[in-house]
Amino acid sequence: MNPHNNWRRICGVALVATVALFAGSCSSDDDSKSTTTTTAKGDKTTETTAKPLSDEAYSAKVAEISTAITGAGTDLCALSTVTTEGPPEPTNPKQTEEAVGLYVELLNAVAGAFPAESAASSESLRMAADTLQKEAEAAGYPPDFLSGDAGQKALSGDGYTAAMTEYQTIYQAQCAPATPPSDPAADPSASTVPAG
Repeated sequence: MNPHNNWRRICGVALVATVALFAGSCSSDDDSKSTTTTTAKGDKTTETTAKPLSDEAYSAKVAEISTAITGAGTDLCALSTVTTEGPPEPTNPKQTEEAVGLYVELLNAVAGAFPAESAASSESLRMAADTLQKEAEAAGYPPDFLSGDAGQKALSGDGYTAAMTEYQTIYQAQCAPATPPSDPAADPSASTVPAG
């Protein structure tokens, strides 16, 4: 399973209506994935693998996303906008530790975006963040942690699912774009020109 599915489960739920899937339009900047390139008709298809990010480049990317999360504060709408890009896929324990830290930061930011009357949902997300951090540390931050069973388990369960469902509801009420007005030219009955 792609570790970015976890990011989508956190930020995607605020961007799409399909809460049950927790897989939204959040994208990731995954420089370590294989890509397939097709050349002119009849030529061979070649597969190339991009070079993994150095620790310095990885840290810079994580810091960029972290700054955006911090800048959004507890503004749910702003938070949903700045979290469309997840961290690159980690390739070593140092990078995994940074990625997990970013997930923890995001979960806590989402928890902070809940209104006061949603304290239970907020607490569920804080607990998920704490569990994720502890499990990753206990495992030694392996590169596949976020895509493995422990990472998936930390971001699941009834409390987590209920919190994300509530987050989706709040997002739809506060942040979803309004339906654009209809074009009067397309609907003769909507014309502002008096009849006759």
